[in-house]
Amino acid sequence: MKKISLTILLFLTLVYASKAQSITVTGTVTSATDALPMPFVTVAIKGTTNAVATNMDGKSSLSNVSATDSLLFSFVGYTQQVIVVGNQTAINVKMVPSSKQLSEVTVTALGINRQKRAIGYSTQKIDGAEIQQSNTPNILSALSGKAAGVQIANADGVEGGTTRITIRGNNSINGNNQPLIVVDGIPIDNDPGLTNVGRGRDWGSAINNINLVDVEDITILKGGAASALYGARGANGVVLITMKKAQNKKGLAYRII
Repeated sequence: MKKISLTILLFLTLVYASKAQSITVTGTVTSATDALPMPFVTVAIKGTTNAVATNMDGKSSLSNVSATDSLLFSFVGYTQQVIVVGNQTAINVKMVPSSKQLSEVTVTALGINRQKRAIGYSTQKIDGAEIQQSNTPNILSALSGKAAGVQIANADGVEGGTTRITIRGNNSINGNNQPLIVVDGIPIDNDPGLTNVGRGRDWGSAINNINLVDVEDITILKGGAASALYGARGANGVVLITMKKAQNKKGLAYRII
């Protein structure tokens, strides 16, 4: 009985000694997508308030760490990682983007992808399935009633004519109040075509040539801040149209998504 008690006491002493021995753990956090260092990633001992953030080079140094602790690496939009320290004094981590957070990514000016909550202006995204279900004569008419602050009107009421679009009303008395329309990075004018034939006929615009089935989604950028990178042409807002792309498929074929 006495030997058992001594064994238990010795075991508890060793456990206490191992926890009491604190070390400093350093490391570098990079992105798994481009291998660039990630600043401001939180590195914490799981279950405690002992935490630090990585610097601009993605490096961190956390003290008072024991071998039995687990380090928690977390950053908005990326999957959390938990690593047991053990006998490691340097731990390098590659952060992987979270698929759940990617659904909240929105297209901004010049086609840049950013987290929707990280931008300081109003945007609205309409999925291609909604556009296709509308079954309208053209893609702009399909936006009617689907985006706040967007007014859609057919100037002559005739199918095939130009559809006029404005975002948050008219901004100019004698200027063009229609937003800039960008299709896969290419600006397209929404002019009515020939206007000097007879009394000025509306032959429609290039927008009418876009097939609703081929549209992946439409993002509407509202306000000057949203379209600042487009200059004066984006003063009335921007309508970003993203078309579906071809995707590789096993075998000698491809499919459109």
